[in-house]
Amino acid sequence: MRKNVKKQAAVLLAAAALGLMTTACGGSKETGGSSTSTTTAAGAETTTAAATEAPEDLPDSAEYTSADGMYKVTLLEGLEQTDMQFQANSSMMGLDGGSSRQGFSGISLGSPKGSVPGNPAKMESLEDYADHVVGLALNGSGVTVEWADVDPQAPAPEGAERCLAREGKAKVAGTSGLAYAYYVETADSYYSVIAIGNDDDVEDAKKVLSVEILGGAAAEGSKAFISGLSAVLDTVNGASVMDTVKALEDMGADESQLQTLAVQAQQSLADSWGVEDAAGLMEMADWLMSEGHNKDAMDLLNEFGATGAPDLETLTAELQAEDEETYNSLVAAYKAWSAYGDAAISAWDLSRVCTIMGFGYAAGYCTYEEAMDKSLEVAKKAQESFGSWDDFNQSYLCGYAFWAGEDMEDPDNSVADRIDIVDTLGAQANGPFSADWNMALEKEW
Repeated sequence: MRKNVKKQAAVLLAAAALGLMTTACGGSKETGGSSTSTTTAAGAETTTAAATEAPEDLPDSAEYTSADGMYKVTLLEGLEQTDMQFQANSSMMGLDGGSSRQGFSGISLGSPKGSVPGNPAKMESLEDYADHVVGLALNGSGVTVEWADVDPQAPAPEGAERCLAREGKAKVAGTSGLAYAYYVETADSYYSVIAIGNDDDVEDAKKVLSVEILGGAAAEGSKAFISGLSAVLDTVNGASVMDTVKALEDMGADESQLQTLAVQAQQSLADSWGVEDAAGLMEMADWLMSEGHNKDAMDLLNEFGATGAPDLETLTAELQAEDEETYNSLVAAYKAWSAYGDAAISAWDLSRVCTIMGFGYAAGYCTYEEAMDKSLEVAKKAQESFGSWDDFNQSYLCGYAFWAGEDMEDPDNSVADRIDIVDTLGAQANGPFSADWNMALEKEW
């Protein structure tokens, strides 16, 4: 079976991006991979197969490490690795057989449970995750597989709570081969490896396959800082529009795939933001940076004389006669103003500049360089306005509550969902908020 992994990877990425486009958040109300080195492994001592077969009977293997340093896959030697970074802590590897194993393609994916690429519904089990990842990888590819659960041949990595393996005959364009998938669940993350190809190649891959969960490292560089600014909405959407489309272009995706994403991005910008061309995109970005909903929040506070209130308790007592939405918006704005002065909820606006620039790039309204240049301006303004990721995120959450008119103390509303995301991402050692807030921000693209 000759199915190049770059095409498979492009299919997965396109599927993830399609999910992003259909759930893009932000508008009139919410106005809103570098390759890693491949190291040859000496033998395959970590595999179950090694315990039952003589070492000389095992195919040569190699270790492939994800771009974010979160996990490592042992698989067949000599595969060509392609990386895709969805977020600072969500990474995919394409592993292509190249000339040595032309019938072999592999994909591996690792991500926290709260930010699985592709904007999935809430997952209740490892089986749900397996179904979702296969859908991302194969839907629209022309490859069909009738999967059946099998005993995992790879050993459970340290830290795993559950492992699951599936196997089946793969068919495409009148040819058939073998497909094997291995899934791992830890307390906070999911990992997967899917291999498709000729029967012999996949059987060889099964003999040496293993997954090792690594610690990862703190996010570094201006790109990582910029990713942190839009990390909450990227998590809601399942990945970054900017990074996804850039990876598709770099990996040689079909023009039809890119055009589909462009049309969807154009529609999202038009429907949610009233942006229909390059000039409108830049005008909206500049408005968010100079005024945005932060000005609306300050105007509302001044209208009600809220900036004269000595404390929140006094203010809330004075607002009892107001409707619920106005009350909640005023409370959120007051909390932000009390903490950050005139910057108040501006993090809410700044975050969404990065989002709309990603959609603008996908839509063809700006180049990648233009989108990143504007995002760098945003990053520098964020540093000037706030002292830490905690400050930025609290301003963002207050801004979301102001916009939504929701109670920040209610555990069951959409503000609570955003608070949950911030807490989850903030607890990750290599998450999007692990980048040094005070780093020197420089152009890296």
